[in-house]
Amino acid sequence: MIEPIAWVLALLALATSPLLVWIVDLQTTNDAQVGAWVACMFSYIIACVVFGLVLYYSASHRNPLGMAAYIVAYVAGLVLILGAVRDPHTGLPDGLIPALVIWAVAAVLLGIYISHRTAGRATMENGVETTATVTQAGVNGMINYVTHWRLTLKFKDQQGNDRWFHLGRTGYGYTVGQTFKIKYNPQHPGSRRGIVVLEPDQFN
Repeated sequence: MIEPIAWVLALLALATSPLLVWIVDLQTTNDAQVGAWVACMFSYIIACVVFGLVLYYSASHRNPLGMAAYIVAYVAGLVLILGAVRDPHTGLPDGLIPALVIWAVAAVLLGIYISHRTAGRATMENGVETTATVTQAGVNGMINYVTHWRLTLKFKDQQGNDRWFHLGRTGYGYTVGQTFKIKYNPQHPGSRRGIVVLEPDQFN
């Protein structure tokens, strides 16, 4: 029940940046503008961080693409508020153009996330469950001081063809020969977007 409310609150928090810039612009003196700018900046940061964390912890499915889209959109709002002062030549906020560029990046990430999410739902409804085996396992970095692995897995589709896909995982102890329970879309068995890792569960 919390997740839909968290989505609404988080998206509303992101959408407040143009309104906050308008509030700053309404001020008639420099001191008033500075005071309004500080209040609006901190209000935006607190709202986005708090409601973003609520969404993160209440979400039934956490996807790195979705989180990246939210963070990039948040940065776009920050840029817009930081450049709230109007350009004397154009009459537009100084931060508008950079913010629009960053919002465009967020929109692309959101589109990719929605595409992956839609494919994952189709797989969960009509997919085929099978076992995938790790054929390669290597460490490619650290995330919050925890080892991040890049795994290559292989499974056979319904026609008996071998299919490979890559998977990122954090933690310890991943080895060649380890198995994962997955679901894939039989109509598009080679599509990574249509593969859902069931066990062990983590970001997928």
